[in-house]
Parts: sequence; structure tokens; C-alpha cells
Amino acid sequence: MKYSIEDLKEKLHTRQLEGVGERLEEDIGGGLNRAGIYFRIFNRVKTPFSIIHKLEKERYGFGENEKKLQDLIGLRVVVYYHDDMDIIRTILDKTFRRVGEWSETENTDEEFKASKLNGVFRIPEEYQMIYSGDLSEYPIDLTFEIQLRTVSFEGWHEIEHDMRYKSPHGEEFWKNNEDLSRTLNCVLANLELCDWTTLSVFDKLAYYHYEERNWEMMIKGKFRLRFDAQPLSAELADFLDRNEDVAYCLYRCDRAKAVFALMQEGGYDKITYDMVVRAVNGAAATYDGKTQRRLSKLCNEVINKKKMARPEHSDLNPLDTTPSFRLNVTLVHDPIVKVQQEFMDAVQMIGQWAQGRLRNVADDIPLTPTDYDLYTAGYRLQIMGNTSLGFYKLALDYVDVTRKGVIWRTNVSLERSERIRMKVDCSYCHAPDRLVRDSFAKPRFVDEIFRRIGYEDVIPMSLKARRISNLKDLERVSRFINDDSRTLPVIIAVEEDDKDRQINVARLAETVGTYAHVFFLEKKAISIMVEASDYTLEELTGAVWVTFCDGEDKFFTRDMIADSHFDLNRYAFDQGNIYEKAFRHRLVRLLKEKNCQ
Repeated sequence: MKYSIEDLKEKLHTRQLEGVGERLEEDIGGGLNRAGIYFRIFNRVKTPFSIIHKLEKERYGFGENEKKLQDLIGLRVVVYYHDDMDIIRTILDKTFRRVGEWSETENTDEEFKASKLNGVFRIPEEYQMIYSGDLSEYPIDLTFEIQLRTVSFEGWHEIEHDMRYKSPHGEEFWKNNEDLSRTLNCVLANLELCDWTTLSVFDKLAYYHYEERNWEMMIKGKFRLRFDAQPLSAELADFLDRNEDVAYCLYRCDRAKAVFALMQEGGYDKITYDMVVRAVNGAAATYDGKTQRRLSKLCNEVINKKKMARPEHSDLNPLDTTPSFRLNVTLVHDPIVKVQQEFMDAVQMIGQWAQGRLRNVADDIPLTPTDYDLYTAGYRLQIMGNTSLGFYKLALDYVDVTRKGVIWRTNVSLERSERIRMKVDCSYCHAPDRLVRDSFAKPRFVDEIFRRIGYEDVIPMSLKARRISNLKDLERVSRFINDDSRTLPVIIAVEEDDKDRQINVARLAETVGTYAHVFFLEKKAISIMVEASDYTLEELTGAVWVTFCDGEDKFFTRDMIADSHFDLNRYAFDQGNIYEKAFRHRLVRLLKEKNCQ
């Protein structure tokens, strides 16, 4: 190969390019929102593999007759109405510096092709300044490509791209099947008809409402914008009733001219019917100047009156804090190792976790119990520690780069005496009306300290289910469950007669073993459990019992387990007992929810 993927990965700085793509998406989306256009927008950055593949496949280079790759960043704007594509083209031409001409579909009278409109633009200099990658060795322009599609053709382009344009089989894929290829093209004809018919329907609907003097509905059908729910003002409706030449001008106005007039006004966060009347009156009036001035004055009066009636923006409010993980345990002590060494090892693992989190922010985070303070935009790390006194505290706040408006907070402390006590308290801060979908977040150092040192919660924690096989085991577990110093939940899974229906206790223990105790009650001990409890043999067989520290118990019979199901079944095509996975998923979710309370 002419170019190396590994070399390109080092020089590409994909994350920075993704940031540029996100900013471009916000810029374009903001402009189209001001225009009131119905649209969806997506961005992507070309992967190193895709770049190398394209450079090798086609005639790219620095020669006179060679070209440069121009879609390093790609954006796709999908519109609901076909005539919006020309409007957006004009908006983009006025907003960015275009490179070359627009590429659009060239159809003849005897063929159909998927409608497309592609343009290439310079990445703005202010965004190039935040990009530190070096692509000078590659024939790549610092440009971005925008593809405009209608909703009708959006799905079709994906099919055509995969089954024709990028098919690894080339022309052989359709060879001797020209009739099928032609049939597929018939779909294109229908899609084009859909786009044309949609516009025709709304044009006729607008004319109907014009004849019926339903001015607000006429405006909606004519301009097809993202209107606010605020109705057309009664004053303007009366004016149109009394001035039919104004209503006719409004009906006949070119839609694009009205949109551009709206954008020139600026200073609004929503589009109303009143604003469209004012925009058309100012940009496309075909009636006399006196009527135009009267309408302009009336529009300003009704619009300004509604602006004054708008409530002020509310003040900033404190963020809510929602727990995401909690743990309060004693570290296992190995008699061969000094407690001081275990303390220093645990501090080092926590420090390494913080270093990993902030590796692009700070490079001096200590791995010993030393006072340290870091404060920079979006991040706060505070460490307090003393080796001789045997204490260590770390508090880290950082902004979530994938979830807007979310700040994660981690507090962890170690206290050394004869043993080491560790407390972990994690949470996330968010706007009062917003929750993170997956709120449970266990820091990586929790598992690492567990693997290298271990935890105790009255008894040692384990990633393997402990077996209960006799009366002595059962009595020991009973005393443990009733111990007031226990801080974590206990799960007892009872052996099932039918092995195919048995809960996967080993997988369960691996999943929750750092924040719950898992026991497996063997079949030979079930009769002992029956005598010691109020449950029957039938109820206990295959059951799962969970007891929490607050005294709450959950008991699931084998029938309840068999009735478990997924609201979202990611295992729909997996083999095995799906209900068992569903129940285990439900049980783990229950433990996580209780942990976060």
C-alpha cells in the first residue's frame, strides 16, 4: 500500500476532527432552525481505513491531473420537502466558502436517478486553528462535504451506495440481470413521484384555504415551516379579510423569498404566522405603498406586544445530584504483607485511575498520599493524604464529554489502622429534569483493588458463589445475614431440579461480586432450609432470595423467574434460556438501583 494506516492514525487526530464536525453541525443546524425548515442533520469523520482505501482506489495525489480527498468531514442534511434543497443550498453558499461547483443529479427524460445535491466547503479558519493534526503528507483538503437529500431518497441512497456504488463485486453483481436493475430503478421513479406529489398536495391545500379565507391554514400549507403553536393574530386576520390583494400576495409569494426575509430579521427563537406576514410584506409586496406601510406598522405592534408578554428567562438553578455507585468495605489483610504496603498499593491504584481519567489534562497527579489540587475548566481534582497518619482522600469532578450538561463526581477515602477501610461515593450532577440513562457507574479502581487485595464485608467478598451444602453452612450464612455491621446485599440462589432452568450463579457472582454476596444453596441442603424457614420445598426449589441491609427482602420463585422477559431483548437470537438471562438482568438492575439509593 502507498499509505500506512498506522501512520495516518497518529497524524489524523480523529477526536479533534469530530469536534469540528460537531461545531459545523451546530452552525448549519442553527441557521436552518432560524429558517424554520424541517430537517435532520448528521456528521461523520472519515476513518483512517476508509481514507486509505479511497486514496488507493481512486486517482488522488499531488499531481496536476490528480485530485485531493475533500470529504474528510461529511455532513448530511435530510429535508422533508424537495424545494428546501435549493433554499439550503443558498443558505450554505452565503454561510461558508464553497470549493468548486455543486454536484447534482442529471436526469434525462428517459431515466431516473436518485436525487442528490453535494457541495464542498472550506473548513472555517477558526476551526482549523483548534486542529493540531498534520495531513500535509496526504492528498487531503481541509474541506467538508455536505450532502442534501430528501426523506424519500435518504434510505434509497444507503441501498444504492452499498449495492451499487460500493459493491465489492462491481458490475458482475448485476450482470445478466438487467431486468432486475431496471425494476429497481422503477423504485426511483416512485420516490421522485412521492416528492413531487407531496408538494402538489400542499400547494392545492393552500389554495383551498385561500379560497375559504382560512388565512392561518393557508400560510401553513403554503410555506410549510416549523411554526410555533401561537396562532395568527386576530388583528392581522382582520386586515387580510379587508385587503384581499394582500392575502393574494401572501398566497402567491415565492416560498424561498419569504424564508430569506425571515432570516434577515434575526433576533427570534421561534417562527410565528405573524412574522411570516411581516416578512412577506417587507420583501415581496405587490400592492400599494400605503397599504404596505399600514400593514408594517400593524405587524410591528402585534409582534412587539407578544414579545413584551413573554416571561423572562429563569435564573440558573443548582444541579441535582444522583448517586451512581457506593461501597463501604474493609480491605482484606494478608499477614505476609504489611498493612502499610497494602495502603500504599491501594493509593497507587486510585491515583493511576485518576491519571487515566485526566491524562490529557494533567501529568503530575501523585501516586502517593500527598496533598494535590487541580482546577481547570471542566475538571477539579483534590487529593489530601498523609503516609504516617494513614489516610487518603480523593475528590474528582469532571464534565461528561458525551452527555451534555452532566458532571461526574467521585469521592474515595482510605483509612488505615489495623486494617484498611475504604469508602467510595460516586454520583453525577445534572439539570433537575434530566437523568442519565445508565446511572450506575463503578470506577475501574474498585475492581482492580478487589483483584489485587480483596474486600471484606464482615466476610470476604468473592467473584465466585459460595456453596451452602449443610446445616453448619446455613447457620453461618444466617448469622452473617443478621449481622448489623453488614453493608452489602446477600443473594441466595437455590439449586434447580432441571439443569436447563438453573440460574447461572457463576456469571451472576462475576458480575456483582464486588458489591454483593452470592451464595448457592445445593439441592441436598434444601430440606434443611425448609425446616428453618416458612417456605415449602416447591417454593424453594430453583428460587432466588435477596436480602438488603435495610431489612428489605425479595423472594423470586422458579415460576417468577421463568416469567421474566426483556423490555428490550438484546439476546433475541441467542441460544439458551432467554428467561434466565432476563431474570439475571433484572436482578443485577435491582442491585444497582439499591446501591445507588
